[in-house]
Amino acid sequence: MVEQNPRGDGDHEAASPRALHENLDTSYVNLAALVRYLEGREFTGRIHVALRECDGDIFLRAGETPYARETDHASACEEEGDAALRRLFVRAGEPGGLVSIYEGADEAARDVAGEGGVGAGTSGAIARRVDGSAELDEAEEWLALLELSGELVATVERGVNLAGGDFVRAFDAARAEMADDYPFLDPAAGRFGYDGRGPLRFRGRVSAGAFGSGVCQALRWAVGHLAAAGNEPDALRGRVAGELSVLSRRRQSALQHFKLTHHLERIAGTRLL
Repeated sequence: MVEQNPRGDGDHEAASPRALHENLDTSYVNLAALVRYLEGREFTGRIHVALRECDGDIFLRAGETPYARETDHASACEEEGDAALRRLFVRAGEPGGLVSIYEGADEAARDVAGEGGVGAGTSGAIARRVDGSAELDEAEEWLALLELSGELVATVERGVNLAGGDFVRAFDAARAEMADDYPFLDPAAGRFGYDGRGPLRFRGRVSAGAFGSGVCQALRWAVGHLAAAGNEPDALRGRVAGELSVLSRRRQSALQHFKLTHHLERIAGTRLL
């Protein structure tokens, strides 16, 4: 179980989901059996499934029929309901996918952001207002940027991990490398945190432009060094590009709002799909 981090003075953070299990490989998990088991336990929460062809969420509430949402990576088409649930069951029969389980009523809400647990339950409404070009006050603007940046990091992490890389270690090294230009990223400073188990954590204030640019530069460095060190650099970059393509289509307005769109292909090191 992952503990939520308390909010301190000057500490801006989206609420962490209660993660019971994360990144369980589909080689060892029967998704359909898992859903039936959780139904029998009257579980309330969300199962996130990250697969080669798609990703999706299965929302569970005690006494209710499971509800699924699936996004195809190639077409970016979204399917909901029984058809999406059946397709996830079939696709999750192949090895190499990842299954994560998050508990709580907020997680079971069908408008939850989903992506790797980032942004669930707290500022999702703010994110939707950014996507709808609504005007935000300064505090809301900052929370929306923090949430979007968290989604971006989680998306790159998912692509790297599916390609067999160690994202968290590479991202920590990237932050140390970027510390001269972006001091808030310095792991030794303790202002910025990401450990693969929840949203970004940040203490203090910097300009929105510096924050977004710093996160993107660190992601670019991490992906570049993982690709250079691996046996199949094109495969890793392609996997990251595929994940970023889905995020780009889903959060297009917010990415444009915070001027992050042009960073995506630089992070992947190749064209998005």
